[in-house]
Amino acid sequence: MEIENYNIVTTEQLCLATVESLELEIKELKAQNFSLKEQLVERITQEEQLVKANHFLQTEVNARKHTEITLRLLLEEVLSEKNDLEIILDTTTSHSDVIEALMYDKALSLAREVTIDGLTQIANRRAFDQRLEKEWQRLARENLPISMLLCDVDFFKRYNDRYGHPAGDDCLRAVAKAIDSCIRRPADLATRYGGEEFAVILPNTEREGATFIAQQICQVISDLNIPHESSYVSNHVTISIGISTRMPKYIVTSKSLIEDADKGLYLAKNQGRDRAVFGSN
Repeated sequence: MEIENYNIVTTEQLCLATVESLELEIKELKAQNFSLKEQLVERITQEEQLVKANHFLQTEVNARKHTEITLRLLLEEVLSEKNDLEIILDTTTSHSDVIEALMYDKALSLAREVTIDGLTQIANRRAFDQRLEKEWQRLARENLPISMLLCDVDFFKRYNDRYGHPAGDDCLRAVAKAIDSCIRRPADLATRYGGEEFAVILPNTEREGATFIAQQICQVISDLNIPHESSYVSNHVTISIGISTRMPKYIVTSKSLIEDADKGLYLAKNQGRDRAVFGSN
């Protein structure tokens, strides 16, 4: 009888084989699990990127909507202003003569405000400075004389103390009007020099002519008969005047004319006031 040769597998070998098979399966499962984790992380990253992209796009959409609204409002405002400008243009075109006249009147009013003294309504110090310099240069070219009067109301501070500042203002207005009334020629200019001082510019005027006008001013002021009980020289308002006459030269400034008149005013006050005196020979 012939006996076949069989391999006999023991229980231990079977267990080892099973364990090896299980370990292999576990490795494969671990590998699959790791791969799945990587895929999951990648998906999560993609989703986060998609969320960010969506947020960015939503922000961009909102910004564009806001820009569109702003542009629409701006366009409406521009169209409204365009309509207003068209109305103004039509009005300006149809009333150009009236508008031009109004602008001219406004320009004259502004020019007057700049050069007119607010209290006395005669020319102010600014007008004096401008006119004196202009006439000095002109007369230097033409080799003609110029005279100036510097006038000061006598004891005006005592007048204010006695009668009050409103009365003092009335006094200055009356004095200014009286001085201005003595000026005849268009080139002559009476100005309020400052405080209670007045100045008169007399282009192309010799000493005799300046003296005549100064004496006339003194007389006109006296004839106003404005009471001044606090004066030391009269019972009414009087005025002292310094006179100066020069031949303008380019190498000499107009300041010299003012200095001479100021010297004359000083002498008039020292000699008793209520008079006109030359400041130089």
